[in-house]
Amino acid sequence: MATLKQRRKTDRDRQQRWRDRQREQGKKQISVMLSLKAQIILNREKRRTNASTSDVIERAILRLAEFPKTKPDE
Repeated sequence: MATLKQRRKTDRDRQQRWRDRQREQGKKQISVMLSLKAQIILNREKRRTNASTSDVIERAILRLAEFPKTKPDE
């Protein structure tokens, strides 16, 4: 049976491999702070679509490009 120290190292290694694969796909890690309202909407969309946080946010951002550009005051 693996010790706690061994399991932590295994987890760190697995996470690092995942991050490396994501970078190879051209992805970049970012950090965001969301309002409670935005968190609720994000979690609702994750449950509705069974998608990851990353997938939901990426779809939302890419969808913004589909709308005609408007000035902030409009």
